[in-house]
Amino acid sequence: MGRPFHTSALHHLTQPAGPLLGARGKREVETYDGSIYIDDLEADDAQAQRIFEEEVQSGQQYGYRNFKIKVGRGARWMPAAQGLARDILVVNTVRQAAGPQAKVLIDANMGNTLNSAQELLAGCASAGIYWSEEPFAEDRPLNQALKNFIRERGYDTLVADGEFAPLPYFFALVEEGLIDVVQHDFRGAGLTWWRASAARLEKGPARCAPHCWGSYIERFHHAHFAASIPNYALLEAAPAQMPGPIEEGWALRDGFPQVPDTPGAGFDVDRALFQQEDSFTLSV
Repeated sequence: MGRPFHTSALHHLTQPAGPLLGARGKREVETYDGSIYIDDLEADDAQAQRIFEEEVQSGQQYGYRNFKIKVGRGARWMPAAQGLARDILVVNTVRQAAGPQAKVLIDANMGNTLNSAQELLAGCASAGIYWSEEPFAEDRPLNQALKNFIRERGYDTLVADGEFAPLPYFFALVEEGLIDVVQHDFRGAGLTWWRASAARLEKGPARCAPHCWGSYIERFHHAHFAASIPNYALLEAAPAQMPGPIEEGWALRDGFPQVPDTPGAGFDVDRALFQQEDSFTLSV
């Protein structure tokens, strides 16, 4: 996989990554907490509600205001009807806990059928789903049917996709208005691809939201990229703390990371951590 940025090289230029990329976006990048997973399989409904109320509260304590929820329990972990009902319960619980101003997103990791995707949106209509991510593998007839359903019901829900092995005609679906948010993985696609794709997407209403998961520091690179384009949607991150990165100048205020003017990707590394002697012996 390619790296989004060569941080050390940018650092030696003493310039922030954003301006070097030609900053045209906002320096305050709206983000969401993507850590609300399926943590309730052994819980009853009341216990599940408490679990996700606490998860929202935890995210809010870190400064997050928007939340993405894993759904699709009925695809694997629960009987279909029971799983769909629990998905609906969890989404509505998160909406109530997060408040009316929050953006609430759902991500099925392709665990829905067209029918269950539609039933889920209908069951969560009062929650105002901001986007439905990877409801099923991209497919023109299915995507068209889902879009028709969203329009007929008067929902504002966007369809987000492209993170996993997108079809060769993926961008045709985007240009046809069947996919609203493009999500190719940043580490897999790379910065050059993403800059070209972002420029291509400027011609229409679609927005960019590269997949960002599994790396604490990747959020910093994404924030600079977001500040360099006008059509960025939301930045994916999660509540966490990590020893090592020196994050002076960064702050998460009401769900918006503030992008600093520090060189490179905007953070340095505590050299002392690399100078410590190993405190353990690896035994085989």
